[in-house]
Amino acid sequence: MAKVRTLGPGSLKIGSSSNEQDFSADVINTALEPKTDTDDNDNFLDGHTESGSQTETWTLTGSIKEDFSMDGLQVWCLKHSGETMPFEWVPNKAGNMKLTGKVTIASIQFGGDVKARNSNDFSFAAVDVAAANYTAGS
Repeated sequence: MAKVRTLGPGSLKIGSSSNEQDFSADVINTALEPKTDTDDNDNFLDGHTESGSQTETWTLTGSIKEDFSMDGLQVWCLKHSGETMPFEWVPNKAGNMKLTGKVTIASIQFGGDVKARNSNDFSFAAVDVAAANYTAGS
């Protein structure tokens, strides 16, 4: 398969089949961002050193175009704030990769500049992040 280097067209869906929300038509940018923290090494009196522990955390971030309707993403996020749900992100449907895991929903800002089509950022803590094969139509 040829390398696929462009973000989109793809999809971003959050929730289980009974409450799934499709972010795809409203997202104007998105990323799954890792952050690695390493504790300092421990030095002992006898001269040996033990490595500090390392932890990795993930965040699903992005921006959406605002939608002032009761069916919009901001209202959905407000209703589900604090809930942990599965997600599936396909960065490009021409590729063969998808990212999955669980995110904790957080509220998204409402409003911005007057007489403008505002975009607002989201940031959801993610766990159990994994890459899997994607086949179009799956």
